[in-house]
Amino acid sequence: MTIDLVTTEVVSSRLREIASMMEYALYHSGYSTILRESKDGTAGLTDAEGRAIIIGGGLQYHFLAYQRAVRCVLDRFPADQLRPGDSFVANDPYQCGTAHAPDLVAITPAFYDDRVIGFAVSIAHKADIGGLVPGSSGAAAREIYHDGLLLPAVRFRTAAGPNGDVEAIIRNNSRIPDVVLGDLRAQVGCTGLGVARLAGLCDEYGVGAVRDTMASILTLTKRRLAAELRGWTDGTAEAEGFLDHDGVAKDRPVRIHVRATKQADRLVLDFSDCSPQTAGPVNLTSCTAQAVSLLALLTTADPTIPVNLGIADAVDFIQPAGLVVNPQHPATVNHYFPTGHLVYNCVLSALGKLNPARAVAPSGLGSGAVSIGYKRGRAGKPAVIYELLITSLGATSRHDGAAIVQAIDHITPGAPVEIIETEYPIRVRSFDIWRDSGGPGRFRGGIGHVRELEVLADSTLTVRSANHRFTAGGVNGGFSPKASRIVLNPDLVEREELEPIQTRPLVAGDVIRFERSGGAGFGPPWERDRAAVLDDVRNGYVSADSALLIYRVEAVPESGAGPEVAGHKGASDEQ
Repeated sequence: MTIDLVTTEVVSSRLREIASMMEYALYHSGYSTILRESKDGTAGLTDAEGRAIIIGGGLQYHFLAYQRAVRCVLDRFPADQLRPGDSFVANDPYQCGTAHAPDLVAITPAFYDDRVIGFAVSIAHKADIGGLVPGSSGAAAREIYHDGLLLPAVRFRTAAGPNGDVEAIIRNNSRIPDVVLGDLRAQVGCTGLGVARLAGLCDEYGVGAVRDTMASILTLTKRRLAAELRGWTDGTAEAEGFLDHDGVAKDRPVRIHVRATKQADRLVLDFSDCSPQTAGPVNLTSCTAQAVSLLALLTTADPTIPVNLGIADAVDFIQPAGLVVNPQHPATVNHYFPTGHLVYNCVLSALGKLNPARAVAPSGLGSGAVSIGYKRGRAGKPAVIYELLITSLGATSRHDGAAIVQAIDHITPGAPVEIIETEYPIRVRSFDIWRDSGGPGRFRGGIGHVRELEVLADSTLTVRSANHRFTAGGVNGGFSPKASRIVLNPDLVEREELEPIQTRPLVAGDVIRFERSGGAGFGPPWERDRAAVLDDVRNGYVSADSALLIYRVEAVPESGAGPEVAGHKGASDEQ
């Protein structure tokens, strides 16, 4: 059927509203801090083929996994075997497209007139699904089986209620089963809300109008992106970056390289020169590598274009099997995010050369997560805190980078200090900006930060960080930021600098200091506005020494006042 533009826009808005409701229900029903506080999850709608239409939540790179997850359900349960009230769960990255095993996906078919018209889907991280260490994502993992429970698509719920057998299997494979099942029920519940609201929308506007609107959303996205690409100059650009190592071969950096070729309204992203897949856990599934690349494309083209499967039509990917960005089963992928972050930054840098007007400096590396497992938490039961390691964004041609904002996932913050200290045997000793950590430039990279955690009981720490040696590169003369670092017991003479990928025991009183990189700079720093340098010094973002040596601005404190700019050397002077 053909529907008018007004109806299309109204139905589109209603679909977005449904996804927002699902997102709200997910975050406010979750049990774990990683879900309800850090919002490490998404919820949204697909069409009957599983093509992502609308996604709510900050981890927008999930959108490609939605289709894979629906497909893994349909492969085991053909459409004629699905029934109203069914909900399915899965988490095997090689089957359902999730980034790593702790990401469980809930898939609920939406029916109207006894026919499947779409699916409501939610993907969310679980604080523990078994595996080698509390938090599941162990530094010593060498294959996917070390990462914890692996579920194919299984029927988790029917109209009669939950499948107790599946719940029992999940419960038996987690150190904190009540929290994990609470989060999973939140996912299933929000997808149930989604399918109910979608049926109500069909009642109101007709199932044909809803289907046509879903198709039009994908078509419009495809056309908008194609129009943006046609405005770029045809050509080829390359970029690369390195992870310190994979946790096994510690003397061997892991290379990410992309060659981007743009022709008319098509783009080819070639990852053939990336490192081979690794023995350690830094591998990145092809689905997630493609998704973060497509988000980098939107950033460089037009970030107002919505994230749905329509953006995938413009790009051809070359990812030979057996690379770190296309590992083959049973390679472990639990420490995927720093690799995905680096892929995102490399694609961003390459595309910035093809469309300089929207070039963006890379965000600070060193992202990832930390898990601390306790045999007895504050509630007297086993507890696992899974905390994200946030960095900061890179600068643009017009703005400084945002501070303490997660790259790619802009609304996934670290848990608040009050929540951490209330729910876990942890004291947050400090949480502050890290002076001189942002990459200098005409526009400065976002400032990094320092966070110190004191454990109040014996526990097991797993660090999943990255880039303690290699930093993000500045753009157009901008400088790199400081590298990230993690130090155990920084106040002691026998302090220890930890590896980026490491598991180790802690005793009560141990302190872990996390120094997180800022973003990279854009443009030569000596071209920065003098008033901006002065503000940076006053705010504690930049030291007076760095202001003089890097920005060529002398900040001299007045009596009873903050520093002022006393002089400014010309851009032609020696740095």
